[in-house]
Amino acid sequence: MEKLYRRIPYLLTAVIIITIAMQLFWGYSEYQKNSTGFKSEIQQALDVALDNYFVELAKESSISVKAKKELLTESGKIIITGNDSQKIIDKIHPESIKEINVKELSDSLKILDEIKDIYISVNKDFIDFKKLKTLLDGELNRKEYTIPYTLNYYKNDSLFATAHKGNSFSKHFSAKGKSTYLKTGESIEIQFPNAVKTILKKSLLSIFLSLLLTVAILFALFYMLWVMKRQKQLSEIKDDLISNITHEFKTPISTIGAALESIRNFNANNDTEKTNRYLDYSNQQLEKLGKMVDQLMDTALLDTNNWTLNRQTIDVEEWATAIVENYKLNSAEKNITLHLSDNSQKEAFIDSFHLGNAFGALLDNAIKYGGNQIEITIENSVVFSISVTDSGNSLKKEQATKVFDKFYRVPQGNIHNVKGSGIGLYHVKKIAEKHLGTAKISLKNNATTFTISIPNE
Repeated sequence: MEKLYRRIPYLLTAVIIITIAMQLFWGYSEYQKNSTGFKSEIQQALDVALDNYFVELAKESSISVKAKKELLTESGKIIITGNDSQKIIDKIHPESIKEINVKELSDSLKILDEIKDIYISVNKDFIDFKKLKTLLDGELNRKEYTIPYTLNYYKNDSLFATAHKGNSFSKHFSAKGKSTYLKTGESIEIQFPNAVKTILKKSLLSIFLSLLLTVAILFALFYMLWVMKRQKQLSEIKDDLISNITHEFKTPISTIGAALESIRNFNANNDTEKTNRYLDYSNQQLEKLGKMVDQLMDTALLDTNNWTLNRQTIDVEEWATAIVENYKLNSAEKNITLHLSDNSQKEAFIDSFHLGNAFGALLDNAIKYGGNQIEITIENSVVFSISVTDSGNSLKKEQATKVFDKFYRVPQGNIHNVKGSGIGLYHVKKIAEKHLGTAKISLKNNATTFTISIPNE
C-alpha cells in the first residue's frame, strides 16, 4: 500500500503534464487555424473591394445610345451625336476623344434594320487609389478588423502608388488582389501585421473554455491528491492514537494490578502501612485513568454544540495550588513554581473542572516535553490568564503552529520515549474557546510558554 501511495504523485504529475501539453497543442492549433482564417479574410476583403471598385467605375464611365445603321460612315467610323448635333462622347470622356472606331461593331450594324442599343464603357489608365482605399476600409470594418495596413499598386512590377492606414510595422504578411478586372501588368498588394490581439480576440471564448477546463482538471487532481494525503495522515494518526492510548491506559491498569497483588500478599502479614501505600498508588492511577477517559469524552463533545460550561465562583489561589501540588507528587525531578500576580483578584467565575483539566494538560505537556524548570503565572484581573513556561527549547516555529491541532504530535522519527494521545493541547484550545478566550504558544529566550486567556465576567 505504501508503494502504491508513493507512485500516485508521479502518476498525477504525468497526467498533469499530458493534460497541459494537450491543451497547449490544442490552443496552438486553434491559433494557427484562426491566423490562417484571418489572412484569408484580409485577402477576401481586398478582392471584394477591387470588384466593387471596378463595378462602380463601370457604372460611372458607361453610356447607352441609340444608333442607326445610317450613322455608319464610309470610313468605317461611327459619329455619335445628340439631337442638337453635339457629340455626346465629349461630355463623358477627355476632349481629345472625338470618334470611336468600331469596325466589328459597324460590320454588325450592317445587318441590322432596326434601331439597337449600343453600350459604351471607357476605363481610365490608372486606379483611383483613394476610392479603392475607402472601399477596402469599408470591407475591413464590416469584418470588424481595425488593423494597420499598407496598400501598394504595381505596374509592370514597379511600385506606382502606395497608401497607409494606422501605425507603421516591420513584420508583415501580404496578399495580392485576384480580381479579373485588373489589366495585364497591374497588381494590387496589401501588407498587414500578424495581428495577435485580433486573432486572440476571435478565439477568446475557445481559449477561456480551454483554460477553464485545464484549471478544473488540475484542481480535481490536486484535490484528489490532498484528500489521499489527508486520508493517509488520518490513518497514521489513528494507528498512533491507538498505540499511545493503549500504552496510556495499560500503565495505570498494570500499576493498579500490581498494587492489588501486593495488598493481597502483604495482608497475610497484616502490614497496614504498606497496604495503605499501595491503595494510594491505586487511587492515583485510577484518577489518572479517569482524567484520560474524561478528556477523550470531552474532546468528542467539544466539537458539537451539546456541551455547555458550568461556571462557578472559585478561589483562584486555592484552585491553582491544588492542581499544581497534584502534579508535583509524580514529578519530583521537576522544579515547578507557582506565581500569582499582585493585582490579581481573589475569586474568578469559571468552569473550574474543565478549565482545571486544561491547566493540567499544560502542566502535563511541560513535564513530559519541557525542561526541568517550570514556571506558572496566573493573573486574574480584566482577563483571567494562565501561563506555563518551561525551559525546553526543542520545539520549532513550524511545529508550534500545529501543536493545537487535533491528534498532532511533534514528529520524533522512530523514537517514542514519551507517549501521548495528541489531544491534550487540542483540548486546551477548545476549553479556552468555550470560555470565549484563546490559547497561544510563544517561543522566546530558549523557553516555551503556553498561555490561556479568557475574559473575566
